[in-house]
Order: sequence, then C-alpha cells, then structure tokens
Amino acid sequence: MGITQWTVRNPTVLRGERGVRIPESTKLIIITDENLDLNSRLLSDIFLTMKVYQTDVVCINSEQLNLIPTPITIPCWVLGGEVRPEGSKMTFISPVLSELMASNGAKQALWKQIYQYDENFNTKAI
Repeated sequence: MGITQWTVRNPTVLRGERGVRIPESTKLIIITDENLDLNSRLLSDIFLTMKVYQTDVVCINSEQLNLIPTPITIPCWVLGGEVRPEGSKMTFISPVLSELMASNGAKQALWKQIYQYDENFNTKAI
C-alpha cells in the first residue's frame, strides 16, 4: 500500500518542552526539584543580599536545565540535587531549602559563594 509509518524521535517537542525561555530581566536562576515559596524569609534575605528582586528570579527543575541555551551568563543557584549547569560562569551550590534553614554552616558556605562574586551583586559594604 505504500503507507509510511512515522516514529517520533523527540516527543518533548510535541509537549512544548523544546526549550525553556529565560526572560532578559532574569538576574538569578534557581535550579531545584522542590517547590519553593519565593516569599520565604530566608529566600527574601538571600535575594536582598544579592540585590535581586523576586520578580527577577526564575526557578527551573533539573530536567529543564538541559533545555536552556548555553552558555549561561546568569548566575545559577543549585538548591539540593547533583546537577551542575554546564557553561555557567557563576554557580552557587547549597543543600535543599529545609536543610539550609537548619544549618548555620550551610548558610555560611552559601554566603561565601555569594561574596566571591560580590562585584556582580554589589554586596561589599562601603
């Protein structure tokens, strides 16, 4: 009969997952597989330290990380998980938010990472 059977090679394209758009106003990408409340006190304090508004933050999960274009010029914060963004110039690593809230050592380690890139966030005191 001459009927050709087609096979979908990339089903994510049909589901609209071909790429993740990061708005140009984005100042921080948070990579986490947990649901975050960006209004939490700790996150608000961290955003304030980085001089980043909540509206300038984009949260993605580890699957979406593979769908954003590289190189990544926006700072990335990996909350938990073992993923590492390829091509990112600034990456901060911390445990999941609940562990971060409970551990002063984890908070200090995150602060040191942020302070390392203080020229991008204007965190130095005058």
